[in-house]
Amino acid sequence: MDHSSQHRAQSDHSASFQSFAARPKLDRIFNDPDGVIEDGARGALLAHPDIIARTSNPRVVKRAQTTGRRKVGVITGGGSGHEPAFLGYVGKGLLDSVAIGEIFSSPTAVSFLDAMREADKGAGVACLFGNYAGDTMNVRMAVRDAQQAGIKVETVVATDDVASAPASEADRRRGVAGEILMWKAAGARAEEGGALDEVIAVARKAIANTRSIGVGLTPCTIVANGHPNFAIELGKMEVGIGHHGEPGVSVQELGRSRDIAKLMLDYVLPDLPFTKGDRVTVLLSGLGATPVIELYVLYADVADILRDKGIEVAHRFVGNLFTSLEMKGATLTLMKTDDELDRLMGAPAESIGLVRVGAEAQGVSAVEAPEVRAEPVEERSETSAGERYVPKKGVPVSETTPVVPALVDAIVKARDWLSEIDGRIGDGDHGINMAKGFARCGEALGATPPVMEKGLAMLSDSLMAGIGGSMGPLYGRFFEGMAAPLQGVAFLDGKLFGQMLDGALAGINSLGNARVGDKTLIDTLQPAVEAFHQALKDGKSFDQALAAMSEAAERGRDSTVDLVARIGRASRLGERSRGVLDAGATSCCLILQTLAKELEAPARKHSA
Repeated sequence: MDHSSQHRAQSDHSASFQSFAARPKLDRIFNDPDGVIEDGARGALLAHPDIIARTSNPRVVKRAQTTGRRKVGVITGGGSGHEPAFLGYVGKGLLDSVAIGEIFSSPTAVSFLDAMREADKGAGVACLFGNYAGDTMNVRMAVRDAQQAGIKVETVVATDDVASAPASEADRRRGVAGEILMWKAAGARAEEGGALDEVIAVARKAIANTRSIGVGLTPCTIVANGHPNFAIELGKMEVGIGHHGEPGVSVQELGRSRDIAKLMLDYVLPDLPFTKGDRVTVLLSGLGATPVIELYVLYADVADILRDKGIEVAHRFVGNLFTSLEMKGATLTLMKTDDELDRLMGAPAESIGLVRVGAEAQGVSAVEAPEVRAEPVEERSETSAGERYVPKKGVPVSETTPVVPALVDAIVKARDWLSEIDGRIGDGDHGINMAKGFARCGEALGATPPVMEKGLAMLSDSLMAGIGGSMGPLYGRFFEGMAAPLQGVAFLDGKLFGQMLDGALAGINSLGNARVGDKTLIDTLQPAVEAFHQALKDGKSFDQALAAMSEAAERGRDSTVDLVARIGRASRLGERSRGVLDAGATSCCLILQTLAKELEAPARKHSA
């Protein structure tokens, strides 16, 4: 190496080190905190080429080897940070493909759709996923597109976490480690050659007979955040904690292993209920930082209690099977088995996270699957953004090119602030994901941004393809709805912008049922839209209506401080969600105020 090359290499190394040194100070292994998912998936693919394979979508992984026969495809998807879930359960007798999301955040609809395409072998696809708003929204959109492409998809939603909602509201419960047993049952039935109806039926049976609860001992840290989003006092345990750090049902003194085992079983056993004479599958998973020997200590105590209660353990899975980054603690899952579930739990399986060599239950005969059909994810009809209106004067559309770059800049700069707000009652990734999606759009805009219509459409595409969770589809539809009235017009005035706001609100409403007072972005958006229309109705000019919208958005945002969340992850906190801003309402306010700021001066300039 010559001196100049050596100097250049040293400079590159120095720059790389300085860049790394500027990252969050964590005792963790990473290159770029925003690239952990991509780097981790690449490593998994390189480490296990005999089990998993890459696809054209870097956020979708499929089985490396298939028989080529016509079989039902079984898929799932979810946020990263729960390794080996989700790509760790791709393999023989389990999943055919998975969609991968950001840390603790749903994959995009595009990734779910691509996973469906990869798994489709002509017999249909079973999509089995957890009960989270982002997953539901993105799966719903993917199912719609898959059906249009001729792929038959049916779904089952996991709701096994007993701590996240009472039994009377079981449909609100989270899906946690019990999803693994659902994938195992469905994957084995598909491997046997079962039809789509049969695979779906056994998945429904598996999750209906499964109950879980988690106990957390320490918090976890998303690398890109650089700090924990919650705290658990030393010597305490959070009973019923969620896999994203959602608070549980109580905080108690940390007891002995046998005390923890009894406490967890006291929640789980009566919920189904599990009773004397039942055969069960037990899955005990660490949350990421619990030494495996401690998991075996806890399992021994669980097994002892079950034996004393006359409940037979037919199958058991112990290890770090469904984690939460580096959280200490464990999740206990019980599934009541019948002859069919016994057979499927013992069927062969080979994946990164679970290997079963065919320890089939002895003396067990197969039973027919009940005639249960899974309901496809419900589609909501689109709401019209209003009649076609083409203004003859107003702000020339050619002067709107700075608007979308300003939106990108505002959200990217607010990354840490939005994540900090989200971390108080959520998982702290709102700003991270929003900034990533908006930055992606900024790159696509290039040095010469397009007019507002095309820019908003590009922003919509970037968010739906680049952000998982619920915010990707929600804001994707938001900007898609805003862009539609601009098609083919030369001028923008107050009436047309009102239709753009109506389109944004309709886009949000097409994916959810949030109302004002639920502590969501609707608390910002709906009052802002109403204030804009009222200002025009009162004879105010376009720029004055924008000011009214901005003020109403801010009031709506601030109103969420005093609200108790009724939708989304924070809804499970009850009164504990009161006293902080809602992250979605905050980002929505920032977006609306940025729009107002960028359009007020041109609106005044071109007012009649």
